[in-house]
Amino acid sequence: MKWWQLKKREADLERELRSDLELEEEEQRDSGVSPEEARYAARRAFGNTTVIKEQTHEAWGWAPFERLLQDVRYAFRQLRRSPGLTAAVLLTLTLGIGATTAIFTIVYATLLRSLPYLEPDRIVRIHDVRLQGPSTGGLVSVPRFFDLVTRSKSFASASFFYFDDTTLIAGAQLPVAIRSAGVNAAFWRVYGVSPLLGRAFSEQDDQPNTPMVTVLSHRAWKRIFGGDPGIIGRQVRIEQKPTTIIGVMPKEFDVPGGIDLWHPAQFTAATWKWRGEGTRFLNVVARLAPDVSIGRAQSDLRRIGEQLRHEHADTDGLLQFDAAGLRDDLYGELRPAILVLFVASGFLLLVACINVANLLLARATLREREVALRRALGASDRRIQFQFLAEATMLAVTGGFAGVALTLLLVRTLAAKLPGRLGTPGAVEMNWPVVWFGFALAVVCGIGFGFAPAFRNRHSALNASLKQNEMQLAGGARGWTRNVFISIQVAISLVLLVGASLLGTSLWNLVKSPLGFVPEHVLTFRIVLPWNAKPDAIRDFYANVQQRLAALPGVTAVGQTSALPTEDWHARGNFDADWLPRTDHHDAVNAEVRSVSGSFLRALGTPLLSGRELIPGDRAATPLRVMVNRTFAQQYLPDGNLIGRHVSDDTGSIEIVGVIADVRGTGGSIQGKVGPELYFSADGADPSMRRSFILRSQFPPEQLIPAIREAVHQVDPQQAIANVATMDQLLEKAVAQPRLNMALITAFAVLTLLLACVGTYSVVAWTVTQRIREIGVRMALGATRSQIALFFLGRAVKAAILGVMGGTAAALLLTHFLRNQLYGVTASDPWVYVISIPVLLFPVLVATLRPVLHAASINPVDALRTE
Repeated sequence: MKWWQLKKREADLERELRSDLELEEEEQRDSGVSPEEARYAARRAFGNTTVIKEQTHEAWGWAPFERLLQDVRYAFRQLRRSPGLTAAVLLTLTLGIGATTAIFTIVYATLLRSLPYLEPDRIVRIHDVRLQGPSTGGLVSVPRFFDLVTRSKSFASASFFYFDDTTLIAGAQLPVAIRSAGVNAAFWRVYGVSPLLGRAFSEQDDQPNTPMVTVLSHRAWKRIFGGDPGIIGRQVRIEQKPTTIIGVMPKEFDVPGGIDLWHPAQFTAATWKWRGEGTRFLNVVARLAPDVSIGRAQSDLRRIGEQLRHEHADTDGLLQFDAAGLRDDLYGELRPAILVLFVASGFLLLVACINVANLLLARATLREREVALRRALGASDRRIQFQFLAEATMLAVTGGFAGVALTLLLVRTLAAKLPGRLGTPGAVEMNWPVVWFGFALAVVCGIGFGFAPAFRNRHSALNASLKQNEMQLAGGARGWTRNVFISIQVAISLVLLVGASLLGTSLWNLVKSPLGFVPEHVLTFRIVLPWNAKPDAIRDFYANVQQRLAALPGVTAVGQTSALPTEDWHARGNFDADWLPRTDHHDAVNAEVRSVSGSFLRALGTPLLSGRELIPGDRAATPLRVMVNRTFAQQYLPDGNLIGRHVSDDTGSIEIVGVIADVRGTGGSIQGKVGPELYFSADGADPSMRRSFILRSQFPPEQLIPAIREAVHQVDPQQAIANVATMDQLLEKAVAQPRLNMALITAFAVLTLLLACVGTYSVVAWTVTQRIREIGVRMALGATRSQIALFFLGRAVKAAILGVMGGTAAALLLTHFLRNQLYGVTASDPWVYVISIPVLLFPVLVATLRPVLHAASINPVDALRTE
């Protein structure tokens, strides 16, 4: 039986029943019975036509669907009769489902969605790990990469990429600052992605001294060249060298993130013999060989690392290779925060469902006589329960539609504003798996909170339910359920409130801790000169730019540095120290290395603690002169004076002339601990080609941008400035992720607390309403109004205290998952609990006052007359 044939079959059945009834009536008239009597006799002989229809429908197999349609229509009428309750339920579900689905978009994008590469689970990221001392940032040196390639048995292909900011000139266009990546030819085999246009470069293109070629990202193709389909073969100038565009990658390929183009590195093992820290700048990726697991690859890497530690003890003695899956490498640091947010949104949804269950329970109480009447007329318990589940599911599905619509709105308006990798175009988006998750969540929630009213009356006595004047005693067996609901809501609210308090305290500590510099009225930008620029040309260019910028109106100081605070820049050096003993194969000092020039300290606002700052004459001085930071002094000479002391490396002796304050964020994160640092002159024998300028001005620094571009253009028309930003903007970006985590957890905590207050109010108000006659009896027997008030208040307080106890235990357990996201506060900080518990209890108790005061104000005479 097809569904579209049902209407025709129904008409045929109706016609057949009518025909049979008419024949029976005719036979009765033929037997001499009057027409009136014949009609009644025919109906008695024929039987109940409704029963016959139901039996026929059962035979057709459509009875369950008919009952479902009947229940849906009846549920719609019931919900339409209670618009206030329906609106409250839908609003609650929209918030709960919308919040959970919105966070799921991030979960799906980072932890579940397949990465857009060939067999992404076979791609691994290989890191260098220092067994002792500070982190390498995961970067691998060039010689160690070639050692890995020649000795490994676990990888089908291995590649690397490194960041290489530069300038592109296309024809008569002005120079454009771009972010490029140097890679080897195996890069494309590792990821298994083909270009959208043209080709990727080959092994031949990756050989030294071959003509330069480049592959554009889809973003750069659209932004710089307007999506010109004839771009292949076009000549441009990159680093002032003629370069041919040979390919354009598809939009989905963005490795590493934010890159404008890729060019062949043209590295060979023969040209990279020195194994010092200056060669550590490669990000290494590899594709596992067939039938090789990550575990087996790890063992192979450990074997290679052990060999290199013995062969090159001076440089590799503390290094070990490590491998991680590509997804873990991309999103491993974000996973704890994302999962915490997902759990928090789930808590919000749970409280929303509890609130809805409370509302539907109260509504089921008002329909108790209706249910009893239906049971008395023959309706089965299953049919009645299904009716309540149908109503709950209708509400949930409608709330699911609204929640998915809210998610779509949030994703479209806020996805691009997410911090870091999450904010890249297409990283977080609305798609069908997310939509189906939202609807599935709605159905599960509808069935979940629908069980409470569906099974509430299954054991009630018909006689008692049909009596209108039966006294309702909500404190009996049925009242405890709502008290448990209060406890659960309070417990969940406390967990989220403690989490929000911890993250808020951490963010406050992060923002208010001394930075080591003054970010206000500071503008920064970067210039990168070609790799083949001569030392004298580098020094002259930066000196001329420095002079022109310092002469701009309103500029009070101009400095230069190889890496700005908050920039993820890892350049370390190993040194001997004239006051420390040197052990075999281990240098006495290991520190981050920075290059500075100009009025660096004044421009950044960093205090000089002792000695002096670097001056132009230090660049050619013998020995070399450096400044160190406070952590260097405290770690390597805590009780002495470093001024005049010497460290040394392969280039010779280096004199320490100044100690400056610690500058937070020099490792890429202002949350990280500041390590020892050395500051060299950027204009020495090997001057820095890549420099960031720091300008301090007397007025808003954004106003200087046009003048800065003009000043650089006057020095060299082929150079462009990149990464223009104020220091305040860099700090905002640095704390964007912890601020987002705190804001979302706080929003969930506030919404959950609001729902908990509403839930507590509704439970107490319902209890008072159901026990009005009991209140009248108690007052008639001598109870005072204050005793009545304390009676109902005490029930709410007991439930809340149980919730606080359970919430405290849960918070102590769950907040340990936040420990890696905290700064300056521990997950079990007692002050957080001391503050959070009163903040939670105050609004909950306020929510109970109105129904409690209403109970105390009831007139006993009126109460005893209430039916």
